[in-house]
Amino acid sequence: MAYELPENLTSLDNDALDAALNEALDAFRGLNITAESDEESIVEAERIAPMIRTIREEQQARVAAAEARTQRVNDLLAEIPTEPTAENTDAPVAEVEQEAPTDTPSEEPVVAEQVPEPVAASVQSTVARVAQSAPAVVVPRRNATIVASADVPGFATGQELDDIGVAGMALAARLRGVPNTRMEGVPRQRFGAAIIRKDFGNLNQSAGQYDDYSLVQRAGEESRLPGGSLVAAGGWCSPSETVYDMCQLETVSGILDLPSIGITRGGLRYTQGPDFSDIYNQCGFHQTEDDAIAGECKTCCEVECPDFEEIRLEAVGYCVKVPILTNYAYPELIRRFTEGALVAHAHKVNAWKISQIATAAGAGVTVAGPTPVSFALDALELQAIGMRYQYRLGESALIEVIAPVFLKALIRMDVSRRTGVDWQAVTDAQIESTFSARNLKVQWVYDWQDLVVAGCAVTLPTTAQVLMYPAGTWVEGGGEIISMDAVYDSVGLESNTFTGVFVEEAILVVQRCTHTCKVTIPICVSGQTGAADLTACLAAAA
Repeated sequence: MAYELPENLTSLDNDALDAALNEALDAFRGLNITAESDEESIVEAERIAPMIRTIREEQQARVAAAEARTQRVNDLLAEIPTEPTAENTDAPVAEVEQEAPTDTPSEEPVVAEQVPEPVAASVQSTVARVAQSAPAVVVPRRNATIVASADVPGFATGQELDDIGVAGMALAARLRGVPNTRMEGVPRQRFGAAIIRKDFGNLNQSAGQYDDYSLVQRAGEESRLPGGSLVAAGGWCSPSETVYDMCQLETVSGILDLPSIGITRGGLRYTQGPDFSDIYNQCGFHQTEDDAIAGECKTCCEVECPDFEEIRLEAVGYCVKVPILTNYAYPELIRRFTEGALVAHAHKVNAWKISQIATAAGAGVTVAGPTPVSFALDALELQAIGMRYQYRLGESALIEVIAPVFLKALIRMDVSRRTGVDWQAVTDAQIESTFSARNLKVQWVYDWQDLVVAGCAVTLPTTAQVLMYPAGTWVEGGGEIISMDAVYDSVGLESNTFTGVFVEEAILVVQRCTHTCKVTIPICVSGQTGAADLTACLAAAA
């Protein structure tokens, strides 16, 4: 039967409200929602979730109301004491029956209805006079209490937990209700079990007796302490806590993305086929009537078999040896090291792939300098136009560009220094759109032309290299990945180590067609703009 919310939550007492919440939580957890759940279960969970929130809001409202009521009473008693003061020693003293003191102090504040009415005495008794001169009884106050949070099965919301053992029982009861299956796409969740509330007495802002400055000063007065002075504690005494988690900053950002194919044999035989420029130059004829009368032959181009090239797979990978005892006693270190090794492997493979493309590009061309970095875009566009002309590509054919990450920052600096340009407005999106407007698809990569960094000192190179080729020119191929972990052998056991991770894959990169250009750009971040006159062009024309 589907769960239904009680009609009137305010009419329920606290126990009944807790029972209603536990019933709703059981109904929700019984659905066992995961990313693979069917639509009906998800819809039912979406129906129950607001009911759970409604019950929790009612519980929180009751706790807040009780705390506010208690604070009001405490404020009244702090302002108007219920015992005679020194200024009223001549007033009649009431004789009241006193109960024997108990070892456990009262945990609830004294309310006005519990104060006994004074009884007038015609003659002051000996007991009354002794009571007048006796020192005030100091009731010990606990500095903190532990109370149960909402949704803890078997415990009422706000119920005080007498000792740490009871608090442990509440924690265990709460953990039994925590989902024990992985929930894909669900953010980290917190489940409360208990709350520690500190008692600051009347030293808080809500008491209204002190402003902020006086409150701080009052808290630090030695006269408030037993004996009226501070006693040196001699340091913390307790040893420092050890934090076993480690910093991890590296990512796989800046990795080159190439089209991929599967290689099932030891390598790949391929041919780029005839070059279009050769076909264009060799094929076709033009003949006049006079040429025909003269009997001149028409020239024909002949199809020739292209040469095939072969490229073999290469093996890349990494292996991590793990000390057996360290794996048991310090798993955080093993996890941190293996995750870092995986990222390092990805960047090393990235460096190898880019180096293969750069080697195939040869020496390339160099832009005349010194030239502002932003002017280099003109040189890149000119190179792209040359490729489109050479192979008669579409006018908007996409040209791939591989550039080091730091070059994007230099372009931003150069553009932002120009007169009239808001330096805050030069965003990554604007830089990308500048390339896109020229039908250039740029990939900003690490592991190629890395900067020289020594501590906080960064040294920029004098030039930056950029690789360019028509989209689809380069393809990467690979075989199945070999991956093993927890490999024990006799040699490793003798030295208390085992192979924690072993990864090996076959890889190659191949230039399927056309060619690749390497463009060297001089680095000059000046903010210089183009000339406002045509003097240079006019002089060249003359």
